[in-house]
Amino acid sequence: MDRLMEVISSRLFRKVWWLFIIIFFITIVIIPTIWILSYVLTDWSSIQKFVLDDPEVMGTITDAIIASFEIAAIVTVIDIIVGLPMAWVLVRKEFRGKRYLDTLIDMPLAVPTAALGFSCAIFWAVTPSDVHAPDFALGLIDSAFVLIILLHVVFSYPYMVRSLAAILEQIDVTYETAGRVLGASRLTAARTITLPMFRAGLVTGIILCLARSLSETGGTMIALATMANAGGFETGPTIIGKWKKLVQTNPDIVPQLAFVSILLIAISLVLLVVLKVIVMKVRLPAGKVWPKWERTLSRGWAPFLKDSSSTAFLFIFVLIPSFFIFSYVIVLPYQSAEWARFWDSLMYSFVIAGVVTLIDIVMGVPMALYLARGHGSRLAQGLDVLVNVPLIVPTAALGYSLGVFWSDISGAGSLEFLLVVMAHVAFTYPLVVRNVAGAVEEIDPSFEETARTLGAKPTQAFKRVLYPMIKTSILAGAIMAFTRSLGETGATLAVVADANTAPVYIVNLINAEQFYLAGLACIVLIIVSYIFMLLLRYVTKRRAG
Repeated sequence: MDRLMEVISSRLFRKVWWLFIIIFFITIVIIPTIWILSYVLTDWSSIQKFVLDDPEVMGTITDAIIASFEIAAIVTVIDIIVGLPMAWVLVRKEFRGKRYLDTLIDMPLAVPTAALGFSCAIFWAVTPSDVHAPDFALGLIDSAFVLIILLHVVFSYPYMVRSLAAILEQIDVTYETAGRVLGASRLTAARTITLPMFRAGLVTGIILCLARSLSETGGTMIALATMANAGGFETGPTIIGKWKKLVQTNPDIVPQLAFVSILLIAISLVLLVVLKVIVMKVRLPAGKVWPKWERTLSRGWAPFLKDSSSTAFLFIFVLIPSFFIFSYVIVLPYQSAEWARFWDSLMYSFVIAGVVTLIDIVMGVPMALYLARGHGSRLAQGLDVLVNVPLIVPTAALGYSLGVFWSDISGAGSLEFLLVVMAHVAFTYPLVVRNVAGAVEEIDPSFEETARTLGAKPTQAFKRVLYPMIKTSILAGAIMAFTRSLGETGATLAVVADANTAPVYIVNLINAEQFYLAGLACIVLIIVSYIFMLLLRYVTKRRAG
């Protein structure tokens, strides 16, 4: 055992391991994701002819992309405002049922995106009579722009809460306690001591929320198709999805499809880099203190109002719209169904999500350590930017690119399981890397250096010192990756057209307007997912204890 530890800790082994991790990232994650760019590099003349020289096409693309970024910006601001209080409640408060509330936050991630889009639309939007929305549906929203904002908040809210909570758990509460002992109010101590310490978590949350909103395709298309009078409203991803369906009958669409994808990728990368620099460089206004007002807001009704408002937002704007599709099961008469195929697809989905999550952890945690501890390296800085690419690529374009790449590599459909796993790894891998890298950046490297000076090998320093401090971020990343894989539809269909996953089964029911059966299937999927995530948390905390 000592000999094995010595070999693993050797400089040569670590260099070979880092090289393997980087090659895996480039060949399995990045190249398949941006494979579609090769078309632009080899056929720019087609883009010039069918896109740049056509004012109508350029106008359509410009309007759709502007709408995408406006929605993503508004959604991210809402997530920060309402996500921070909920992350605080989960980490710093102790109450009965906290474990169940903690798991409920992740549940929208387990709902297939198309089902989530339909559920939110029938809850919030004015719908045509043939949709048969329940009488108790709100039916308040007749603006496509507002409906998509509400829908994207449901998608992105769990990412913000998880990112902030994971970092908050690693901040020693004794700093706040010391401030309060010296006379600071609860709010003053939190604002001036704790908040400035988790900027990395804020960066991670902003990147994940922006990326999730910018890349959302399936749920947005279903929501727009469900509401009345969408008025031809389009976002960048929905226009990609619409054009992708026309590729088989109209090859002239391909240059437009490639151009809007590249435009989204380029603008998103620039925006995310600028945001990261701004958030990390700009200091929060922590120096000024208002003792009277902050002491008033630290006790009595104010903390109760903050906690109850964040909980109410979770239920009214996230959970109820997510699960409103269940109302069909209540209001419509029972319909019999053949469940054997659903159970097969459910088991298939869980196996795929489990394998994908395992690969993400094994290959993603070392990459996160390299990014967080290699700030002086240009290679690390370049990889740090590239990690965000699969997150911001619209799933429609991502699936199209992955499908072309892996179909060319395999040459046959006999590797269906492997194709789906590799495709899911491409867009879930960054979720683990971003969460863990953000956590490691917040930890003082002197802890590991002290362990090394006392004789610990690098692997021992990681296992005994660093891992206990970042295990919650690893769990958060694992849950995001697992649920993202479990609920993915568009990219799966692009890689394997007849994939037998549970989301594909449910989407096929929705497309066939079998809403009752889709609702039943969603109920089963959500219950099983909820139990699985509870078990995952229980096993993880037991091992950690």
